[in-house]
Amino acid sequence: MSPHGEVLITGAAGFIGRHTTKSFHRAGYRVTANDLRPAPDHLAHAARWQRGNFAASTLLAEIAAGRYQTVVHQAGISNTRAPAGPELEETNTIGVLRLADACRTGGTRLIYASSHAVYGTLHDREPIAEDADTDSVRCSGPLNPYAASKLALDEEMRARHDTGFDWVGLRYTNVFGPDETDKGPMASIISQLLRSAARTGQVRLFDDSLTAARDYIPVETVTATIVQLAEQPVPAAVYNLGSGFAVSFADVASWCARLYRQATGTLSLQVQLVPNAVTTAYQYFTCADMTALDKALPDRPTVSALSIEARAAELFETFLSCESG
Repeated sequence: MSPHGEVLITGAAGFIGRHTTKSFHRAGYRVTANDLRPAPDHLAHAARWQRGNFAASTLLAEIAAGRYQTVVHQAGISNTRAPAGPELEETNTIGVLRLADACRTGGTRLIYASSHAVYGTLHDREPIAEDADTDSVRCSGPLNPYAASKLALDEEMRARHDTGFDWVGLRYTNVFGPDETDKGPMASIISQLLRSAARTGQVRLFDDSLTAARDYIPVETVTATIVQLAEQPVPAAVYNLGSGFAVSFADVASWCARLYRQATGTLSLQVQLVPNAVTTAYQYFTCADMTALDKALPDRPTVSALSIEARAAELFETFLSCESG
């Protein structure tokens, strides 16, 4: 029997879910993995796989009975273009609240995925703290129904579970890393640019985004933080989870050009600027103020600008080797 107890990971077949499953398995946990999709072949050994909806009554009953020490909720609709409606509301908000109720009944710690998208446009291009999510001076608030569904969940969790329940919501910034390609257009922009550069020698950017900047965080840093949160209780709250600094698209493009030049000997990477058809729903700047999580989890894993660039180089090599293979 694992000394850590059993952890349930929902959305375990998705990008962050796959890495989360692997991290808990490596840390010695007994893992139950839940997803509507089948188990990825390379992770079938890492967990007891369970196909189905995370809010199914049978699974909620297991949780309420106290079977799991921790539930890590990564399931949900992550498409930022998803329309508003009952499916989005049920999957990203209402169903998660039922999951939270089951965790509370079972005395189970809940760690769930929120999103930096809840802030929308940051008006002063400075890192934003969790308590500014409805401050119209600091940010616009959600720019699409997906972001609104995440903010609604965070607000309900704060209102319903202010005491007596061990939970954490994590507002991920731009999570990137290997094994992300199945996300298609929802893959992190840094991964999309690196993959395009490695495979075609070209990158496409919106013509108004060269000065845009994003807060990137490697997926392994995210999952290491989650494992730590499963082992070290922190005050119940919503926390930002990012690097705490922003990297411009121009810088990422220059990384791509240098990496492509070093790999191929070709002097020029082609950069194509295309019109932005979604200006009103586009986040030109993301950056998380990490003060709250630093205080709650002072020994958490962190990253630097140099380590983000180094991780990008490793990812470029991965794309390049896949292309040449």
